[in-house]
Amino acid sequence: PRPSADQRDVPIAVTGLDRLRGDPYQFYASSILRLRKLDEIDAEPTAAWRGEVVHKVLELWHKGGGALLPYAEEQLARMSAHPLVRGLWWPRLERALLWIEQQVAARIADGHEVLASEARGEMTHAGVKIIGRADRIDRSADGALAIIDYKTGKPPSKKMVADGFALQLGLIGLMAQRGAFAGVAGRPEKFEYWSLQRDKKSSTGFGAIGEAVVDKEGKAKALLREEFLDKTEAFLDDAIARWIKGDEEFKARLNPDFPAYKDYDQLMRLDEWLARGEQGQ
Repeated sequence: PRPSADQRDVPIAVTGLDRLRGDPYQFYASSILRLRKLDEIDAEPTAAWRGEVVHKVLELWHKGGGALLPYAEEQLARMSAHPLVRGLWWPRLERALLWIEQQVAARIADGHEVLASEARGEMTHAGVKIIGRADRIDRSADGALAIIDYKTGKPPSKKMVADGFALQLGLIGLMAQRGAFAGVAGRPEKFEYWSLQRDKKSSTGFGAIGEAVVDKEGKAKALLREEFLDKTEAFLDDAIARWIKGDEEFKARLNPDFPAYKDYDQLMRLDEWLARGEQGQ
């Protein structure tokens, strides 16, 4: 599809830029056509649903203080999921949340301060509104900002970050740097994923902290910290010029390696086109 300029004039969410660059058709269907897949009746909780619960628990905890687990128990009690689902999920969730509580306490003891949690913000860049929610923003003892993203699943690889297909943390960093979040000001210097998945390398067996960019030695294939925000801005400029302000078509599966959702496969008639491609048509 190649929509008109007026139809392309939509905001870009910090979670949507990766989709725009990796699978433009999905961005077209979700952000321009505004289509959403409905959950099936009595469907099992999805990964996205579990993520929403965890983020709500952490939001309440960061704002209310005290012990973390009572907030989780209260939220799970309100859930409409089957009691068996709650019972099976709780042990893993409990240990993962305790791990987060310990990590945050250790950082506060080292002079960190939690400035914002589940904070919504927006900025305008190149004439386009950029909107998003920061899971957590800390100020370290030296005054620099740390942008933190909680993941209930596996975080993106450093190669995905370097190739410009995992830009959420970078966009949140740009927004924080430009004052998009109330009570947050400063230069973002640290960008981290906090994963709640099982981790054999962790002493507790749960949770892992991974940087979205490498340190200054640049030992891994990813972006250097000092160029992370500049590279993120360059990827954003490119996407805006091509799809929002430009006239580029919204191709399906532009990057075959991008881990795309399947919500719009039927709409894009993916199976039909794949079959034609296999037959050389």
